Amino acid sequence: MRRNRHHALLHACLLAAVACALPATAQTVGEVRSRTVYAADYFEDIAPANAYDMVLRVPGFTIVESDADVRGYAGATGNVLFDGARPTSKREDTGALLKRIPARAVERIELIHAGAPGIDMGGYAVLANVVRRSDASTAWAAEVGLSAATDGATEPRAKFEYGRRRGDTALDLSLKSDSEVDDDTGRGSIRTREGADMWRRSLDTRAIEREQEATVGWRQPLASGRLSLTGALRGDDVRTTTRIGASTVDDAERIHERERYREAEIGARFVRQFRGRTTFEAMASVQRGRLDELERSREGDDDEHFVGETGSGETIARVGLTHARSDTLSFNAALEGAYNFLDGDSQLRENGVDVPVPGSDVRIRERRSEATLGATWSPAQDWTIEPGLRLERSGISQSGDSPLQRSFTYAKPRLALRWNAGDADEWRLSLAREVGQLDFNDFVASASLDGGGVSAGNAGLEPDKTWRAVLSWEHRLGEDAAVSLVWTHDRIEDVMDRVLVVAGDDVFDAPGNIGRGRRDTLSLDVSAPLDAWRIAGGRIRATLLWRDSRVTDPVTGRGRGISDEKPVEGEIGFSQELPALRATWGLQVEHIAERKTKYRHDRVTHESEDVGWTLFAERRIGEHWRLRAEATDLFGRGFSERREQYDGTRADGAIEEIETRRRRTPGVVSLTIRRSVGG
Repeated sequence: MRRNRHHALLHACLLAAVACALPATAQTVGEVRSRTVYAADYFEDIAPANAYDMVLRVPGFTIVESDADVRGYAGATGNVLFDGARPTSKREDTGALLKRIPARAVERIELIHAGAPGIDMGGYAVLANVVRRSDASTAWAAEVGLSAATDGATEPRAKFEYGRRRGDTALDLSLKSDSEVDDDTGRGSIRTREGADMWRRSLDTRAIEREQEATVGWRQPLASGRLSLTGALRGDDVRTTTRIGASTVDDAERIHERERYREAEIGARFVRQFRGRTTFEAMASVQRGRLDELERSREGDDDEHFVGETGSGETIARVGLTHARSDTLSFNAALEGAYNFLDGDSQLRENGVDVPVPGSDVRIRERRSEATLGATWSPAQDWTIEPGLRLERSGISQSGDSPLQRSFTYAKPRLALRWNAGDADEWRLSLAREVGQLDFNDFVASASLDGGGVSAGNAGLEPDKTWRAVLSWEHRLGEDAAVSLVWTHDRIEDVMDRVLVVAGDDVFDAPGNIGRGRRDTLSLDVSAPLDAWRIAGGRIRATLLWRDSRVTDPVTGRGRGISDEKPVEGEIGFSQELPALRATWGLQVEHIAERKTKYRHDRVTHESEDVGWTLFAERRIGEHWRLRAEATDLFGRGFSERREQYDGTRADGAIEEIETRRRRTPGVVSLTIRRSVGG
């Protein structure tokens, strides 16, 4: 019944969003070939605080963050450029970078479409380029806030930013300390049924995450080009305490978990243009990190203890060249090399006795290189063709309890077409071979004593290989509204899922390859003003996604979805500018109809969560002050988890036990005040 309500809400929101996509009033927007330019005054009606507010307003564009988990640089970058160049770091949040740029420092936002001469699109159909003013200025901003959960917990937050620019020289500093109540926090119950017996226990979990970050950036002219230097120190601490109340069957169980991560990173990028048609880029970065994990579970006389220590690092060097031979033909080439390592040690003890787990002592070294060649050709005014080829080679050596040496060589061709079907419609079609990257953490044993036990490491993992076809359509309604629809079809080899690993008398679940599979995804993005509905200054933005996957279960031999994938995802945002009050308010609805299923050799886990929402209001006080209040899931948000435990494997055993966990997170209210000067 709840699933039907979720789908009804999803469809109703979808219809409302599409209905709202009506022509907008004229704005300050310029059109040049393959670029849509939004001047700074286009955003005046929303009184943006920073570049992040401005990019969110651009119709038909959704920010894609860089992916720090992808090794190397080329396949990890996001879809936002800063003064025509990508960020040096792939680990820094794109949203955070945008928020550090005051709105007064932005000259324009460019929406760059595939086919723009001299631009390496990095596989994206659209890029946003934030162009900053070059006049001399100094700006700083300080922000402090406090969040309070409805269960009484309070967490502070603080941020300081400083920027100074003079021509092409700039200095940027940022300090941040943030803490929040994690979604894992909540109170509820555990209901267990075993045969005809049933019992109930209380569940109380509290998880607090504290994050600190310090970054510095420097830009200056050098050798007729521009040099950018960055440095960062980051820390993240998560502490979780879970208490499962006593019942007539079991004594109370307490689980304590702690994760402590520290990271340092430095990077450099040099960009130079030659005669306006050739761009040379060189970058290098070095990152080092350390993760310490501790988990302990006590229930009566039983005691489980897991300790893990992981050190990791990455060194990247890359050079790239983009040449526009003419306004209709350009070429790009790049060469990248990377060295990665991971050293992992872990130990599991049960009642004082060591339990050997595969992947508890792992040393991994990888050397990886990639060469890229591509072209962008416009044979006609409304057509663009982008062929490309990437050649990847890597060698991985492992030592410890699973010594192994392997090498991989992959060719990754790509062909993309773009057709402008008039002034309002754009069609895109692409076909590419994608090769996933092995997550080194999957080689190392890990534990979730509350979430279902210990996962072994798997030294024999292969990257998944995918042939991906993407068809997209974008329709613009006026200058301030857009609708886009994207269908993606994946044919996958060596699907990454879960497999059974046997070590002596012990049986463990582990990441593994399970053969061929397929995945279809349909996504819809709508951005439109609501003036036609007599909501002056109102705007709606909706992103909805449907996903269907199929793979052969390695345990039962029957078809099922890929483990841990969500069939539906969605969020809808509404905001309204109130000029008379110098205020903005809005509502963000997230996690629409989200659910997923996890498969293990002896267990199936179904997880679902209720819709989440955030109501916010922000008021500008004078020229320098902003006050923002938020209420998130004020009456709590429900989570449900059903674990079906089998007697033996799922292939030949019957369900032995069904455990249903329900909990409700506390609501959170927050108040933040920000003072900014300059820009």
